[in-house]
Amino acid sequence: MRSNWVSCALVLLALLACKQEKAPPPPAQPETVAPAPPPAPAAEKIEDFSGNYKTNWGSAKCTQVKKNVNCLYAGKSGSLDCKVTGDKTIECDWEEPGLSGKAKLTKKDDGKLTGTWGNGKSASNGGPWVFTPTN
Repeated sequence: MRSNWVSCALVLLALLACKQEKAPPPPAQPETVAPAPPPAPAAEKIEDFSGNYKTNWGSAKCTQVKKNVNCLYAGKSGSLDCKVTGDKTIECDWEEPGLSGKAKLTKKDDGKLTGTWGNGKSASNGGPWVFTPTN
């Protein structure tokens, strides 16, 4: 009987030794989701002042980079260096040989630039200035 008990004990020990306890699975990790990037700011709409014009001072060609507008007029002897300052407005410094001043022009729905020019620090004491698109 003792051998039966020993045999049972050995079988029990063998079963216990063979039985491998499985470790519980690791807890599920929550998925990390990168936060969405903030929406890009809406691009600021800047009126286009570039083009070829006929003016009361001769033909003019205007180029534009962002808010900077540059125009050459009257056979390239005059130039305007302008900044976009409003929805459809540019404020300019003009220069011709021996002369300089300021101007303020607004773009109309028909594409014309209309405004005034002035001598020295004035943008209006010289009179009207009209740029009519030619293309």
